Amino acid sequence: MSTALTAAQRRAVTGSDPATGRLAARADVCAALAARGLAVRHGRAGHHGYYLTPEGLRLRADLTAARPDVPPPGRPAPAADAFAADDGTGEGTGGGTGGAALWGPRRAAEVATAWEGLLRIRALLQDGVTDVPAPWERDRPVHAVALALEAAGCPPGRPDTPGYAVTAAGPGGEPRVDWRGPADRTAASAALARCARWLGRHGWQCTEHRDRAGAPFLLVSPRRTR
Repeated sequence: MSTALTAAQRRAVTGSDPATGRLAARADVCAALAARGLAVRHGRAGHHGYYLTPEGLRLRADLTAARPDVPPPGRPAPAADAFAADDGTGEGTGGGTGGAALWGPRRAAEVATAWEGLLRIRALLQDGVTDVPAPWERDRPVHAVALALEAAGCPPGRPDTPGYAVTAAGPGGEPRVDWRGPADRTAASAALARCARWLGRHGWQCTEHRDRAGAPFLLVSPRRTR
């Protein structure tokens, strides 16, 4: 299949978003990939985009295996302009005081596009089911949970503003969600409950725990497929 593609089409496949499969190529290249069953057009009116289908994702994996400089599916792209969900720790692309300056209409649009792409990938890979995490989310759950929270409009933690922080907990690396900032424990517990409700509606199971100091936090795991 890859040998039948033009150079531009192969670049489009390998240059797609490693998390969502969204293509960033010219419209004619995307349409040609769609005609081959490697991509599909999806999105709201006026905001359509092309995403790799399961076959397209498999092709990307094959091409990636032959090109170590291309990030594999489900892994963060090293490019400075690659999308990264804001985990609220200040260590990611969207986090920290620099990330606060990025929060606005442009960032909201990027998050909405990433979330829409995630739901599309869920549907493509899971026979139309969108309320449980896709396989790549299970491979990088901290990123996936942070994206879900950011897409819900939950505020990420900032030095001067209360908000969520998603980190990897335990030997299995399951996501842990803390509420950081100048908020009391009652307010933190209520805020985490709101996070848990949103995550629960989108395929993540949450249980509340307390650390040694009595501060609440959530442990998050993907809900099993039906």
